Parts: sequence; C-alpha cells; structure tokens
Amino acid sequence: MAALVRGLMRRAAALPQAVRSVSGGGQRHEPYRPLPITSPLAGLPRNFRVREPPKPQKVDRWTEKRALFGVYDNVGILGEVSPYRLRALGGRGRRPEAAASGFQIHPKHLITGPKWLRGWRGNELQRCIRKKQMVGDRMFLDDYHNLKKRIRFLYRRFNRTGKHR
Repeated sequence: MAALVRGLMRRAAALPQAVRSVSGGGQRHEPYRPLPITSPLAGLPRNFRVREPPKPQKVDRWTEKRALFGVYDNVGILGEVSPYRLRALGGRGRRPEAAASGFQIHPKHLITGPKWLRGWRGNELQRCIRKKQMVGDRMFLDDYHNLKKRIRFLYRRFNRTGKHR
C-alpha cells in the first residue's frame, strides 16, 4: 500500500501546476517566483518581451508604374482613337495634341444632363413632375412606380412644411 501511495505522489508531483498568466502557462525560462496578488504584473512571467513596431520602409512614390497609374482610364469611357478622325481633326487648324487624342466623345458631353432638364431650374418635386410628363410613357414599370411614389412623398412634404404655410 505504501508503494502505491509513493507512486501516486510521484505522478502528482510530475503533473503541471496551474499558473496564472496571460499566455496560459507554458514553459518558462526562469524559475517561477510568485508576485504579490496586488501587483499589476501578478501571474505574468518575468521575461516577457516588448515588441517594437516595424520601421517604416522607404518607398519611391514616383516610380514609372506609380506615376502613370490611371493615365489611360478615360480611353475606355471616351473611346479609342480613329484614324479617320485624326485626319479630319488634324487639318482644321486645331492643336495637334487635341487632334492626336481623337476621342469620339468629348468629356464635357458626359456631364450634361438629360434633354428635358437642360436650362431648366426647379426643386425636386417640380423635376419629378417634369420627368413624369416628358418620359413617363417610356419608363419601365418599376421606375415609373417609384417616381410616382416619390412625387406623392414630396407633394405631402412640401405641403406640410415650408415658409408658405
């Protein structure tokens, strides 16, 4: 019986003890010396390593790849150069770089609004009513339905609030 108790005691001594720590215990390089429970470092190993942030890398911001990034993005929007257009634009006394660009549509025409709104001013309700009158019969059903809902909402809002009440 005594041999059995000694065998159990040896096994119990070999079992790892539960230690309070951030890393969940584990192998320590130094023998564990407990700190007072009131210490802010109680349960932490004595040899924790403070990591330094990585040093900033020196990057050349003006490499050819970075400097020319996005230069030709407008070609997909404006169209490719046409040789016939180059010949037509080149002989009219325009700047050669303008003739060489040869886009099929000018960027200023991309920002103009629809024809029924050009040169017209008004608030959102008036604009929606005008859109319904001009292109309402050619709109998709869902878009037309959403436009009518927007007109109803704006009509109620304009009639319930504002300086004119």
